[in-house]
Amino acid sequence: MNIIENLRINLDHLSSGQKKIAEYILQYKETIPEYSSQVLAQKIGVSQSSIIKFIQSLGFDGFTKFKLQLAADILRSNLNDKQLFPLHNQIERNDSLELVAEKLLQEKQQALLQTTMGVNFEVLYSLINKIIQVQRIQIIGIGNSALTAKDLAYKLQKLGLAVTAETDTHIQLAVVQSLKKTDLLIVISYTGNHKEICLSAETAKSNNVPIYAITSLQQSLLRKIADYTLDTIADEVHWRSSSISSRTAQNTISDLIFMGVVQLLGDNAEKSIKNSANMIKKLQTK
Repeated sequence: MNIIENLRINLDHLSSGQKKIAEYILQYKETIPEYSSQVLAQKIGVSQSSIIKFIQSLGFDGFTKFKLQLAADILRSNLNDKQLFPLHNQIERNDSLELVAEKLLQEKQQALLQTTMGVNFEVLYSLINKIIQVQRIQIIGIGNSALTAKDLAYKLQKLGLAVTAETDTHIQLAVVQSLKKTDLLIVISYTGNHKEICLSAETAKSNNVPIYAITSLQQSLLRKIADYTLDTIADEVHWRSSSISSRTAQNTISDLIFMGVVQLLGDNAEKSIKNSANMIKKLQTK
């Protein structure tokens, strides 16, 4: 066990004088190797003999040996931190691209499986039917959730539905203010605590607009505001470089919504999709 770990573990068991020395060393460990025992004593406000006795209680027969060991422990700890610091969740800096691919596949598969297994189909059917019935649909999300919002809006627009998915928060609020109880608001947010998102949801709530939230299981302001929630389950506990697993979970729900609407519209959906495809083909012809 290195010096720092030893001090942290035993801190509460030290005498008041020893604890004062230990706390200083823990707080200023990087500079301790630069000091003599006399300078350290002056910094802490104790006698030099107290420093020597404390060092001896740690198993060192001299202050110089203590400083050398402390410096070595700090260097080893810094090297370990650099080696172990992840690029994303379980993905490490030195992983091969083959291993990165395997880890990403596992992360996405887990998000896909858990989200699918956790779908509240009663709420899902309710949302799908609501999408068909309402006059206008607004889908909002910020950051990476905005990508899912745009994707779902685009798919529903291909079916001939009146859908908007503005990414600018000011425009989102302006559109929300115009929504009525005959319209629909779909809010996509993994955390469910973004101020902009919750303000839009609260505004819609005050106008009696039906609100469906696609969000994580954690308790949030959005879950309290929304009339219904569809859960996205993903491993977002560890350090992440991007919302990879949560976006996978969100896309799982949005794709289910789209497929459900396509089923419900039947021939009309097929016709709208073909019309969209034909218009795109016209752009490609010379």
